[in-house]
Amino acid sequence: MRTSPLAGLTALALASGTLLTGSPAQAAGPATLYVAQSSTTCSDAGPGTPEKPYCTIGAAAAVVQAGQSVEIGPGTYPEQVTVPQSGAPGRPITFQTSGSPLLGGPKAGFIIDGQHDITLRGLRLSGTLNGPALDIRNAAAVSIEQVSIRMNAAAAAPAISLAGVTGARISRAGLSAPELVVQADTATSAVTVSSSNFSNTSDDNVGDNVGIEIAGAGTALLSNTFWGYSGAAVSIESSASETVVANNDIYEGGGHGIRVRGAAGTAVSNNTVRGRCRDGIRVEGSSTGTSVQNNVLLLNGNSGPHRCDSAVNGVEIGVYDDAVKGTIVDYNNAYQGSSPSINYSWGGRRMILAAFRTATGQAAHDRDTQDPRNNYDSANSAAPGYQTTDMVGTARADDPAVPNTGAGPVTYADRGATETFRNPVARFETALDLGSLSATVDASTSVPGFVPINSYRIDFGDGTVATQASPRAIHRYATPGAYEISVRVTGSDGRTNVLSTPVSVLRRISTISLLARPNLRYVAPVAPGLRLQANRYGVDSVDTFDLADAGSGAVALYSRSNRAYVAANDGTSPMSVRSTAVRQWETFLRVRNGDGTLSLLSQSSNRYVSTSGSGGTLYANAARIGRFEQFHDVTIGNANRTFRARVNARYVTASGTAAAPLIASATGVGVAQKYDLVSLGNYQWALFARANNRFVTADALGTKPLINNKVTPGTWEKFTLIRNSDGSVSLRSTGNNRYISADKAGTKSLIANRTTIGLWEKFTLG
Repeated sequence: MRTSPLAGLTALALASGTLLTGSPAQAAGPATLYVAQSSTTCSDAGPGTPEKPYCTIGAAAAVVQAGQSVEIGPGTYPEQVTVPQSGAPGRPITFQTSGSPLLGGPKAGFIIDGQHDITLRGLRLSGTLNGPALDIRNAAAVSIEQVSIRMNAAAAAPAISLAGVTGARISRAGLSAPELVVQADTATSAVTVSSSNFSNTSDDNVGDNVGIEIAGAGTALLSNTFWGYSGAAVSIESSASETVVANNDIYEGGGHGIRVRGAAGTAVSNNTVRGRCRDGIRVEGSSTGTSVQNNVLLLNGNSGPHRCDSAVNGVEIGVYDDAVKGTIVDYNNAYQGSSPSINYSWGGRRMILAAFRTATGQAAHDRDTQDPRNNYDSANSAAPGYQTTDMVGTARADDPAVPNTGAGPVTYADRGATETFRNPVARFETALDLGSLSATVDASTSVPGFVPINSYRIDFGDGTVATQASPRAIHRYATPGAYEISVRVTGSDGRTNVLSTPVSVLRRISTISLLARPNLRYVAPVAPGLRLQANRYGVDSVDTFDLADAGSGAVALYSRSNRAYVAANDGTSPMSVRSTAVRQWETFLRVRNGDGTLSLLSQSSNRYVSTSGSGGTLYANAARIGRFEQFHDVTIGNANRTFRARVNARYVTASGTAAAPLIASATGVGVAQKYDLVSLGNYQWALFARANNRFVTADALGTKPLINNKVTPGTWEKFTLIRNSDGSVSLRSTGNNRYISADKAGTKSLIANRTTIGLWEKFTLG
């Protein structure tokens, strides 16, 4: 950063502040004097200890010496405090607060007249009416830090008045007043106002109230926020000189954003001015040596807030009167939004950017766009008032994806008050294996900032932390439980980002698919929102859920394909797959019905899960169990099974239309040879044919061949699975207690008519 023209002035001012008097002797007594109005032991006679504090701030101010602090405790103090003594260089007198005390009332405030090395920290003042809240005169080296001031609505005086003050600093303050917030007169110099918030009633009518008015020399307004003001947010008066206005965010209000009224050597750099009714930046009168560079101006003037007076006809940047002779305008981005966008006024002539360049020779690098990307890496770092950091203290950052089109020693600085940089963004997916109580964290979808990510710190929440270059890590938990997994990603520039998410690592009971009884479709998550819908044919990866022990007899359903638990929500919205953590929304009670079907009772809605929604959409909204609330649960091991007859080594095949009975005729396996085994309890099973999504039946008391044409498993659709000693299986019909046979050595259809097991009644279960 180049040396600021204020450096010499500031040094001189601070020096003059330290030479007003000789350095006093080291203060005797304690380092801190205490004030506590609410204390029953307080006394203005002293001694100002924690046990016996002063009752009023004024009593402590009367005796405090250089190097001491006055700590103001809880209470409301309707005082106007006069500070009669000065501090010393390195040993200021400090007034600070604890317990949120309030200086409240018409007279509330401080007067510092003729003193130096005074610090006011953390004060809260409200309702001041009779004069400024902070009235500082003929003083030096006064520091006002983290002060909050809200003036009385009828107050005419400024919140802070600086008269004949040298080297004052106002930082991190919150200031509000109906007319004028901060006023610095012609005899005031080397003042810095930084990182403070100025606010005013939102008034889009043109008027006279002002945020800050500067009339002296060497003032720096850095990184402040201004909202409102019908006059001007910042007003630089004709007697002012060498003022720097940089990195400020100024928005909404009836008046100008920044107004330079005949001042000399004003540097207006890297401000963002938006939504003002009049000119965003206005330079007028006999202003000389004004520089307006690196600013972003957006929708000011007649494109300002919708409440602006329609007669107001401001522009983004206006230069008037004799100021046209010495003002520099360049490297700004000014966008008014009208067509054509009349962003400039020069000597009273309103112009679009192209005409402005032609007529004035100015703004060679100005831009006319509202796209923030046009502000990146394009400022002039040699402009007067330019700061090496932005309004929040972020260093200038080079976006490798944007060409560096700026000027000066740093060609990648951004225009406006805020430097754009990109931290990396941590993103990760967690896949749980509830069988092994393990979690796989994959952060490969994390987004790098300006530079690549070179480190992933994965915390599994049980004390296990992996710091590595790879984005993927696996961890096995010792016990089931609730944990929080976090991932911190770090770029090669040291910038980091952290993302955390809770996970429930539960014990798996089984892995199932849910076959809805009404439409014989499997339940699966579908887009948008991964809502649950019974609309799938056959068991595949998107239909599979881990049934997990959620404690106290409850279960949870973990979608293996979407890596999250099923949530019942509130019962009025569709059920969905949404969370890696199990709460009340994700827990259910299992109800086993007399026919072997399963029903689920949501513990969040206290209603049964139902497929009565449109297209089989699941809602936890049924008060009782009917057919829409019944499911066949098919474990993953019993899905897509095949039966191969031992007698001819052919696969049992079902018709896609149920036009023909089952027969062991196929040499290969397709959909027609696959069956889902549905448990009906009591060691009984139903065969759900994938060929047409119907149940196999041994109809007519087993006198007819097996055929797949039933939608509900009843007596004749139930079979007992017999495991033979040679590894084969046999099926016995519950209806007639007869075994299924691949009749005539497999040349005829399957039929349940055998009383004993022979070769024709044996099958290999695949």
